[in-house]
Amino acid sequence: MPRSSEQFDKIRKQKKKLIMETALELFAKNGFHATSMSRIAQKAGISKGLAYNYFKSKQEILDTIIKTGFDSVYAFFDLNHDGVLTEDEFRYFIRETFGMVFENRIFWKLFISLILQEKLAESAMKKYSKTNEKIISMLNQFITSRGRENPEDDFLIIALMLKGAFFVAVTNPEVIEAENITDKITEACFRFITHKN
Repeated sequence: MPRSSEQFDKIRKQKKKLIMETALELFAKNGFHATSMSRIAQKAGISKGLAYNYFKSKQEILDTIIKTGFDSVYAFFDLNHDGVLTEDEFRYFIRETFGMVFENRIFWKLFISLILQEKLAESAMKKYSKTNEKIISMLNQFITSRGRENPEDDFLIIALMLKGAFFVAVTNPEVIEAENITDKITEACFRFITHKN
């Protein structure tokens, strides 16, 4: 019995996911430049031709992995897309982002390792510069609305706090209790931005 278009679509998504997960592991372990399409295909248990059927190049795989990572985080930001960040949306963003990390630490550990590689972070940030500018602007407005006079400086401190907690959640999960760390991080951010200048 021939396969339906839904079955083909499901198989295609599974193969793309397999290739991306395999490539992410190899890129993180061996470096992007030292990893070939042949090695990705071999480790994934598929032919090199089939790998090229799903991705034109290892650069396209890398771009897709990075897009998936950033899009996963951005999906929790400004849910109603009105350009204004509320306290509830800020809390939701932190809670869901850390929940995502706790659910798939392996992906995020490899993702961080990949992003830290020379030139890759710079390239990725350029592709997301417009989205980042929008998010930074909304966060600055949110911080200003809490009575702070230097939102840019405050944003940097909050970003470092969140990035540090994110890094610890990914690399040293035993240090963090998943059940209450997001509340503690959120409250620390609010204490900081509501503290008088």
